[in-house]
Amino acid sequence: MSETRTVVITSNVFPGLEVEQDILTPLNVEIVKRPCQTRKQLIAAGKDAAALIVGNVWIDAEVLSHWPNCLAIVKPAVGVDNIDLEAATAAGVCVANVPDYGTDEVATHAMALLLNAIRYVDAEATAVRGGRWQPKPPYPIQRSAGRTLGIIGFGRIGQSVARKAAGFDWRLLAWDPYLDDDEIRRGNAEPADFDTLLAQSDFVSLHLPLTEETQGMIGASVLAKMKPTSFLVNTARGPIVDSGALLEAVESGQIAGAALDVIDEEPPPPDHPLHRTDRILVTAHVAWYSEQAFRDVRVKAVQEVARVLGGQLPLNLVNPGVKPRFDARGV
Repeated sequence: MSETRTVVITSNVFPGLEVEQDILTPLNVEIVKRPCQTRKQLIAAGKDAAALIVGNVWIDAEVLSHWPNCLAIVKPAVGVDNIDLEAATAAGVCVANVPDYGTDEVATHAMALLLNAIRYVDAEATAVRGGRWQPKPPYPIQRSAGRTLGIIGFGRIGQSVARKAAGFDWRLLAWDPYLDDDEIRRGNAEPADFDTLLAQSDFVSLHLPLTEETQGMIGASVLAKMKPTSFLVNTARGPIVDSGALLEAVESGQIAGAALDVIDEEPPPPDHPLHRTDRILVTAHVAWYSEQAFRDVRVKAVQEVARVLGGQLPLNLVNPGVKPRFDARGV
């Protein structure tokens, strides 16, 4: 019998180990949970691991140097911005994510935030609970039909938003520097340059990964190009938006408001500046969640581990340059 290998789960999101055991036990694997909040904990957790399913603690060359047996790091999420991909590639470690588990969920949440921005549903419900019944609301509600939605980032989720929005009689604009115009048109949107999208959209919805290029991308100069009646929606990554600039833009009337499922500090402290105004709605990074997505992301992450331990590359390999080093390790 081959030597037992250890798979370590440092994320503390999933209860029990039944899913992992069903998939990995036939591979002669020991599965252990070692929840980590710090780099020190993470280094210790992975010392004997052949593969890890990780959370959000930063993983770089120093961490990897303590994991001599590690073949794979799997992030049960879309974003892998807490993993140094160059360092992992140099170490011969495959990095995989789960990019398709919550596409429908995030797009649906974005639509919910967009519709709330049009109809002020949260404000109306709060008013009624407070004893205020006002059939003519004290804020301007405009007709939905004929509005323009600008989608920044037109990958899986951005295109899903476009499909869902197609029935609302909106004009759909999209900007994505990695897609050509024909691809955007096939996704039922009009291609637009960045500044045109900002200037013409009544709502701007963000669907970008967090990278060096996109961090802080939505700052004061970008917000200044939006309509004073427009809303910003972010269900992507919090640090894409400069929250200080956003707060200033909303409080000054530069834009009408924002709805965010992700912010720069999660969870936010009670005195976070974004709480100062009711024109910025914040939900608790829940856009990804449904009962089905919760299971899918877990199963797909474990299946990637199983592939690597079986000598294959992951289906969702995010550092493809690792292949020669991975092959040389002779899994």
